[in-house]
Amino acid sequence: MEEKKRYICNGLCEQCPHTRGSAYCNPGPRGGRFAHRIDRVLTNRWIGLPILVLLLFLIFEATFALGAYPQAWIDAGVDKMALRLGECLPDGWFSSLLADGVLRGCGAVVSFLPNIVILFCFLSVLEDSGYMARAAYLMDTLMHAVGLHGSSFIPMIVGFGCNVPAIMAARDIENRKDRTLTMLMIPFMSCSARLPVYLLLVSAFFPDHKAPVMIGLYVAGILLSVLFAFVMKHTRWFRKGKEDSVFELPAFRVPAWRPWAGHVWARTKDYLQKITTVILAASVIIWALEYFPLDENGGRAAQDRSCLAEIGRGMEPVMAPLGFTWKMNVCILTGLPAKEAIVSTMGILYPAEASRPLPETLRVSGDFTPASALAFMIFVLLYFPCIATVRTLHKEIGWKWSLFSVLHSLGIAWLMAFGVFSLLG
Repeated sequence: MEEKKRYICNGLCEQCPHTRGSAYCNPGPRGGRFAHRIDRVLTNRWIGLPILVLLLFLIFEATFALGAYPQAWIDAGVDKMALRLGECLPDGWFSSLLADGVLRGCGAVVSFLPNIVILFCFLSVLEDSGYMARAAYLMDTLMHAVGLHGSSFIPMIVGFGCNVPAIMAARDIENRKDRTLTMLMIPFMSCSARLPVYLLLVSAFFPDHKAPVMIGLYVAGILLSVLFAFVMKHTRWFRKGKEDSVFELPAFRVPAWRPWAGHVWARTKDYLQKITTVILAASVIIWALEYFPLDENGGRAAQDRSCLAEIGRGMEPVMAPLGFTWKMNVCILTGLPAKEAIVSTMGILYPAEASRPLPETLRVSGDFTPASALAFMIFVLLYFPCIATVRTLHKEIGWKWSLFSVLHSLGIAWLMAFGVFSLLG
């Protein structure tokens, strides 16, 4: 039987595919006429998606433009603090630990805090206004094409902030197979932990195309998740018959400032807590592996003779086809517990100066090219969900599916990064 969708359309019966008043049309309470006119534009099948792309473009452009000045101030401040600390303390491992490990490692992540807060502000406005539900409405046809309901897109949008609450939000999906598949799709979404990596590499290698590259990464995650769902829907684990679906559009509203500020602060606090815990610990470990072993005279050996270099070279047989150097391999490895640790690792491996910030240091290092930088971002987008996400998947859908998520994400990340580097390298 042909699938029929039931819309609780909030007065949008002009776009409902069924006759008004039929069993498959249940309009909610009507709001103001102006709000309905806005809805008719935002959810229009022809101009709704272009408006969504335009909004994302403007948000990313504003994120880069508004965040550039405080980011530069933080970078300069961290560099001055590291230099002053080096002058006050005698040369040795302790001063290097504080200056290079703690300050430069964590400072590389802290410098992107203004960009993160600005992006959180814009995304919270879209969520609190009800626009995210309209974005899910626009994606409803695409989601049905792969056998899922448009409501599965809402947890995926939440995944742009953090994959963990997005997976928990998918609990509301009634069908068990759809719920499991949606949870497996969520790690494809570009969470805020990946954002500092994108901001750093896009600023370094694509300064004239920042917003388009950022939008491309987010869209790539969505399209790959949909393709993944389409393939999985043809397996015996997720194959099912078509059924009616319910979709509700909340009233369009002006966000109240208290809930909006609360959402922004909650996300910012999580980011700061991660810096002072996971990122700090990762920075100290990376510094130690990069500092030791000492040379014959008891001094610091060359960087390419460190323990960290040996670990990175051990990964080269697998990662070299992607254009990755041993330093890039180490960054990928440190991103397993938290993706922000990739930036802190780069801050240690590529020490920046006040006259040469980290993006410029990466550009002149010779390790990255535009092709390998894009392949690196694609790999970061797709590979290994963070430890917290894997733990949440294990709790929600069992260890077999969480292990499957780890393995298939690594395989897809390698293939996609290899394809990007082969085409552009």
